[in-house]
Amino acid sequence: MSVSQSFIPKDGIAGLKENFRSDFIAGFLVFLLALPLSLGIAKASEFPPAMGVLTAMIGGIFVSFFAGSRLTIKGPAAGLITICAGCVTEFGGGIEGWHLALGAIVVASWIQIVLGFLKAGSLSDFIPHSAVHGMLAAIGIIIFSKQIHILLGIDPATLKGLDPVGLLGRIPDSVMQANQPVALIGMVSLIILFSMPKIRSDLLKKIPAPMLVLLLAIPASLIMDFKTTQPGHILVHIGDFWSSIGYNADFSAINSFAFWKYVFMFLVVGSLESILTVKAIDGLDPWKRQSDFNKDLTAVGAGNAISGLLGGLPMIAEVARSTANTRFGGRTAWANFFHGFFLLLAMLLIIPVIEMIPNAALAAMLIFVGYVLASPSLFYKTYKIGSEQLVIFLVTIAATIATDLLIGVASGILVKFFFHFVNGASLRGIFKARYALKENNDGYKLSIQDAAIFSNLMGFKKAFNQFKSGKKVELDFSRARLVDHSFMEFLKHFEDEYAHSGGTVIINGFDKFQPFSNHPLAGRKISKEYKPFIEDSVPAVRGPLIVNGFGRAQLMVLFGMLCTLPLMIVGMSKADQEIVQQDSTIPLEQVAHIEVLLLENRLALAATLVTPTPEIISHNVSQVEENIMEIEKTWNAYLANHLTPAERNLAEKFAYNRNRLVNEGLKPAIAALRMEDVKEANSIVVKKVRPLYQPVGEDIHALVKLQQADFMKHHQKSKS
Repeated sequence: MSVSQSFIPKDGIAGLKENFRSDFIAGFLVFLLALPLSLGIAKASEFPPAMGVLTAMIGGIFVSFFAGSRLTIKGPAAGLITICAGCVTEFGGGIEGWHLALGAIVVASWIQIVLGFLKAGSLSDFIPHSAVHGMLAAIGIIIFSKQIHILLGIDPATLKGLDPVGLLGRIPDSVMQANQPVALIGMVSLIILFSMPKIRSDLLKKIPAPMLVLLLAIPASLIMDFKTTQPGHILVHIGDFWSSIGYNADFSAINSFAFWKYVFMFLVVGSLESILTVKAIDGLDPWKRQSDFNKDLTAVGAGNAISGLLGGLPMIAEVARSTANTRFGGRTAWANFFHGFFLLLAMLLIIPVIEMIPNAALAAMLIFVGYVLASPSLFYKTYKIGSEQLVIFLVTIAATIATDLLIGVASGILVKFFFHFVNGASLRGIFKARYALKENNDGYKLSIQDAAIFSNLMGFKKAFNQFKSGKKVELDFSRARLVDHSFMEFLKHFEDEYAHSGGTVIINGFDKFQPFSNHPLAGRKISKEYKPFIEDSVPAVRGPLIVNGFGRAQLMVLFGMLCTLPLMIVGMSKADQEIVQQDSTIPLEQVAHIEVLLLENRLALAATLVTPTPEIISHNVSQVEENIMEIEKTWNAYLANHLTPAERNLAEKFAYNRNRLVNEGLKPAIAALRMEDVKEANSIVVKKVRPLYQPVGEDIHALVKLQQADFMKHHQKSKS
């Protein structure tokens, strides 16, 4: 795309006026892509589907005002599905697991903000590219292993407890038991998604493929009457979206290892993916504007804090939507804002339409995303860079699928270090950038020593940042032992950027190196015929100790903040517990009393229908009415207690179901009995009271279980 460099789009209000048409259209087209993907990502993450849309709304309407990148679109990402789903499941699943996962997301977002202010946006360079791609490929495989069953119409409840290997093994069974109408929509959706990139029509390319899928899937579900002929899990369910938004995060698991494990995973993987996307989109920017990674990390952290508190997923700068934004002609951060604005309008106006979407169509979109993340061409491209890169890539995939993302990425990093030691890197050069820098009238000469690799790249970046534009820069690698693929990619990017600013880059010394493959960016080590340099002969002008770009003082501040923050959070949690800690037997006694009264009412009605004498009718009906009043009084007292988000949500569900039981079942039955119309009373009990009592009984029993668990937790704490 050829763009005049004399014109650079303005930011802020001036940019809104100048680029309104371009950003408005791009934002609308990205919205068409984001709506179905946000729903699908949230559902696959074990979150309520609409919470994915909430996340994207916040990422657009709020984060766009503070972001450090102009063309990226903020929202939920497929790359975090496995972490979100794993977190919700490990915390017990359902509403309670969702709320506890939100607590971990909020804490991770606070640390993201701290890291942004500490200018730690460059920490992503510590993860080797092959490990990052391996992690994303593993995520793609895990997404496929789950979503293929949803595409075939299988009830997701039957898949609970299965790991990715088990899910892959269940595919033949799911194919044999496929819900044919649902699977048909899913397969046609897949065909559309895979075919659209190959269509050359400029007009059709302007229409996002996921929107075409919805234009087919929604009418198909209406024609086949999925709402009445299919089980509830077949269609998207939104429910009362706006009333579900509120303070939803639960920090009660903050003292557990699992909580901090997922905080770390949300922090590392989310920040890493977001920063890598910003870097990639900078390369697509027609005006070659440079993003502020630290500012963007802070903005994403702030967005995640709000999203997590209200019930949403973690957000990142999402690569597919951001790429689409550049392709649709987005110019400034206002395109991201408009995409969030249109999502807000959708949730205000078309929720009934959204609830017509078959989950199989969303599953098809996620399978396509999974294919992109784990495309066979990616394996081949990694191999072309070097066989050692393929080994790191495959080890990361295998370890991630077999265990989790944390262990998978750590395994990839360890294998990368192993190859570096084998290829001649010294132990002291692993983290320390070793160089000699000279400046003269013409420019600069930087002599690279020892190893130039991913783990000391930030130290070298500090040296490269000293180069003023428009000068001649000579890079001498004759005294180096090893240069890896991550450094080669950085070097290529630096060459392009520095030349763009009017400077000249000259590279010497690579003639002494043996590349690991024919790829121009392959890692390379010193050839055997050349003797390693004698370090003492080098007039070394070395910089201070740099660990991933941080000097000693910065490291101390960063380490102190990261150590202090968990202590502060735990302290806040304990203070909160002291405020709300009450005699935990009181709420337990209250819900247990309500459970007994509900059972008494059911037994009283049954006894009345068996022996419907006037005396028994009068006595038992009066008893039922008294119990209804006593339940109401006890329930109001229970609601006055401090309730966790899980208890509050279950309480709301119980109150709704009990209200229906009383008004649609008990009161009509009592009225019929007072009229001595036993036949009508019996009919009401059979058709109304019994079916309405079942969810009420389940809800109050679940509340009793929750209060019992809370009582045991406080009891054990008091003993210790």
